[in-house]
Amino acid sequence: MKEPYADIAAFYDAEFDGAEGDAVFFAGHAATGPLLVLGCGTGRLCAVLPQRPTTGLDRSESMLERARRRGLPTRFVQGDIRDFSLGSFGEILLPNATFAFLHTRADQLACLEACARALPTGGLLTLDLPAPDFAHLAHAHTPERVAWEGWMAGKPARRTREIHRRPLAGRLDLHDRYFLDDVLVAETTLPLLLSTPRELEWVCEAAGFWVDAMYGDYGGGPLREGCDRILVRAWRC
Repeated sequence: MKEPYADIAAFYDAEFDGAEGDAVFFAGHAATGPLLVLGCGTGRLCAVLPQRPTTGLDRSESMLERARRRGLPTRFVQGDIRDFSLGSFGEILLPNATFAFLHTRADQLACLEACARALPTGGLLTLDLPAPDFAHLAHAHTPERVAWEGWMAGKPARRTREIHRRPLAGRLDLHDRYFLDDVLVAETTLPLLLSTPRELEWVCEAAGFWVDAMYGDYGGGPLREGCDRILVRAWRC
């Protein structure tokens, strides 16, 4: 089966290269020691975070191929964030909703347990997820809308998104369509599992972490009603 990112890696770079808000947050809340980025994609964060020994893990070889073209000193590895053995790190980062694309609580716990094995006592884990919008959960379907517009290879490009919400499962099904010069060139459907702050604290504690802070935006603001993100900082017990 064709992997879902094979046709969209270039679109991903066109949309997200140049984004700095998350990188500023991660750099300002970093720990010491080697860094592991789970769900590193095309290596955007590995390229802009302060230099340190860094490993990037991603399941998509298409994304990693683009990451390796950046010529970074980063070690890029194809693998599963639920089951990895890459050595010991001082910090592990799961950016850009990586953790939310694990489809079950069992998968999330497996990922956190793998992180716990890779961190010493006092090692830092940071999760970056979208905050649930409970008002929108009342609407089962959002029709296709433009989510991003830009340029790629000198041609106009855009991504549209259609959303199906499954409140009892705590899940969104995100159907994205990618257009280049008004021609549809790729489609993906990705399920995203929603988590509340309390659920994240519970699953982190079950895997051997102590959550000492949660933020609601990349500026370091507190969690609040209507915030866009849940940024979890947890330490290995």
